[in-house]
Amino acid sequence: MTAAVEPKRIVVVGAGIVGVATGLHLQREGHSVTLVDPTPPGRGTSFGNAGSIAIGSVYPTGSPGNWKQVPKMLTDPMSPLRIKWSHVLKAAPWFWHFLEASRENRVEEISHYLWALSKDAMTSHRKLIELTKAHEIVRPVGWLKVYSSQRSLDRTRHEREVMTRRGVKFDVLTADEIRQLEPGLSPKFTHGYHQPENGFVSEPVKLTEAYFAKFQELGGRWVAEKVRRFGLGPNGVEKVVTDLAMHPCDAVVVCAGARSHEIVAMLGRRFPLDTERGYHLNLNVLEGPELRRATVIGDHGFVLAPMQDGLRLTTGAEFAGVDAPPDFRRIYRMLELAHQALPGLKAEVTREWLGFRPSTPDSVPVIGRSPDHANVYFGFGHGHIGLTLSARTGELVSDLIAGRDPGIDLTPYRIERY
Repeated sequence: MTAAVEPKRIVVVGAGIVGVATGLHLQREGHSVTLVDPTPPGRGTSFGNAGSIAIGSVYPTGSPGNWKQVPKMLTDPMSPLRIKWSHVLKAAPWFWHFLEASRENRVEEISHYLWALSKDAMTSHRKLIELTKAHEIVRPVGWLKVYSSQRSLDRTRHEREVMTRRGVKFDVLTADEIRQLEPGLSPKFTHGYHQPENGFVSEPVKLTEAYFAKFQELGGRWVAEKVRRFGLGPNGVEKVVTDLAMHPCDAVVVCAGARSHEIVAMLGRRFPLDTERGYHLNLNVLEGPELRRATVIGDHGFVLAPMQDGLRLTTGAEFAGVDAPPDFRRIYRMLELAHQALPGLKAEVTREWLGFRPSTPDSVPVIGRSPDHANVYFGFGHGHIGLTLSARTGELVSDLIAGRDPGIDLTPYRIERY
């Protein structure tokens, strides 16, 4: 705890991994923190990811040449990408900004912004892991991507070049080296690369729950409520009005995931946030080879991750908004590919899951103070790397609220960039 910090009543909107990590940091500093979320902590989108603390995640979703591949991907039933065309019309401004952010010079620029955050992500998590005694949940086994041909690997060349320029550590692997890391994988995977510094969270919800338990132990609280509006006064937001109560506050932090733009709109500002819907199937393995780490099957864009409760198959991005019903047909088609990747695998599906990644057009999260209300702060829009950047976001927001220098220039993450 920093003695100089003046205790405040702080409402954090959102109880996913970003909101919980932020709340824990603030509660440690002596503030009185309330998490507001109708969904229990860690049970929303934070529940179902592939478990990677991806410190080398510097390459944005939009990249040069992406759009050349889109027509083929949209007609391929095994593609990891799906777009509901009625949603494209609704989200046209987002896609326009996305296209602009996919230019080569912008990708290079964005990679600097992502590296400034992600390079310290594992260090930030280690502090909370030590605090919460969550060591058994996070394993230092890295992140593996495998491909069946040189041509397939070559599609990642630009990404690897950008990673190299930023200083991300990775090792390009031969077929034998892949086998040494994961002997159970099919021998058809002859090319790949491994990012050894990434952490693997073997049950993401348990990490969130560990952080939340410490948050509660320190006096923080969570209320299962939905924000309806904010009460404004001469000093900014003075209370948060929910469907069940009114919460007086000295500061508000918006960490509401894919619904963050709705919360921001209540505060008088528009921001182009969309959702990349992500699916997973949980497989109870009855027989077959084991995986030691999360592995990306690069030819088809899905991940196999050995979680504590089963083998998790995660796949792709679906652009259809937050309200469209789930469509599990595509991920079930991936099951056959999963069996091909792990010869001898016999498993039964025990869970179908859909989550909503809160995605900005440029893949850069929104972190900083509101330009409209001096006591409102943002920590949302982390896309595919919410787990990765959650602890780091909590540190940065805590610094801002305490009036400390966060140690990095937060200009690239400001909400008013759009």
